Amino acid sequence: MTPHGNSQPDPRDNDPEKLAKLLEIELMQKRASWQQAKARHSTLRTMSFLFLFLVIVAAFIAIYYVMSSGGLPASSKGTPSSASP
Repeated sequence: MTPHGNSQPDPRDNDPEKLAKLLEIELMQKRASWQQAKARHSTLRTMSFLFLFLVIVAAFIAIYYVMSSGGLPASSKGTPSSASP
């Protein structure tokens, strides 16, 4: 039994047009949330590639600087930097 004593459902609740409109609204909301998630993912991926690019460029600059200044300095311990026979 329903609280009102009426065993038949309300005909307004089963209106196909109303149900279709509600479904359409729900799908529009989900589509909007999917698009927002896609945009966040795209931004994160772009930032990741940019960071990787900057790390690689920094490594190349460091290698260039080391090579242009004559290589790594010889340490005081270990093998001599230039041995004369």
